[in-house]
Amino acid sequence: MGSAAVFVGLSTLDIAYAVERYPVEDTKIQAEDVLLGAGGPATNAAVAYAFLSGREPRLITALGQHALAEPIRADLREHGVAVVDSTPVRTQRPPVSSIVVATGAATRTVVSMDGSEFREPLAAPDGVLLDGAATVLVDGHYPELACTVAAAARERGIAVVLDAGRWRDIHSELLPLVDIAICSAAFAPPGLEPGTDAVLDSLLSLGLRGAAISRGGESIRYATPADRGEVPVSTVAAIDTLGAGDILHGAFCHFHALGADFPTALRQAAEVASLSCRFLGTREWMRHWSFQSIR
Repeated sequence: MGSAAVFVGLSTLDIAYAVERYPVEDTKIQAEDVLLGAGGPATNAAVAYAFLSGREPRLITALGQHALAEPIRADLREHGVAVVDSTPVRTQRPPVSSIVVATGAATRTVVSMDGSEFREPLAAPDGVLLDGAATVLVDGHYPELACTVAAAARERGIAVVLDAGRWRDIHSELLPLVDIAICSAAFAPPGLEPGTDAVLDSLLSLGLRGAAISRGGESIRYATPADRGEVPVSTVAAIDTLGAGDILHGAFCHFHALGADFPTALRQAAEVASLSCRFLGTREWMRHWSFQSIR
């Protein structure tokens, strides 16, 4: 039947340590737990989509042949995501993220190369990878790859969703290829104040049919050509916000593909993201999920 969604972007090997509070500089501390698995914006979004939809999305990314790429592949296989590797013969290590999660404060600190080690052009994927897709999400981490897939999707009439964490130069080229942008509170085109109506207006002026700004535990601001408003976010007893924004994006793709309008899909996705913050890591929430909780 084909893949219902395609995700394009960063895959990392995440090594996350849970502690009650951040260690003092130049000291040692024993972790309460350690988690190891695949991470990255597009990757976590693809996993969330696979779980919610029960379908196998495709993840177009860059892994290569290094031994550290295998734990990433294994985690994605386990969670029903089909990997399309744009660097199949590359021997350098994939991006690795070291993460400290302070459960007492429900905050996390991430140290990562963010895919910046990849300097060679990535191979353009075969167009058949878009066959059967209703949605494509790009996170912009591999610029040429993101633009190539977004342009091909637009030509086919496939909705393109952008995960915009912070402004990157590639966004000037990528945004005109996008239908929907869901941005972090830190995202802003040059000269604009993050989190403002001016950011939403700027995105809509490029022809987007939907733009939103997620703000952690605060309401999500959104705008379409015909409407704008705020989507409430549930208050939860959070212990870990790692990957919550990525999960929001993957859940949005699922609910939007089912036919929910823009604010409704945002609200439903926010419920999933809020649930994820109650548990350690980016996968545990799935064991506690109930579809009856979403209206």
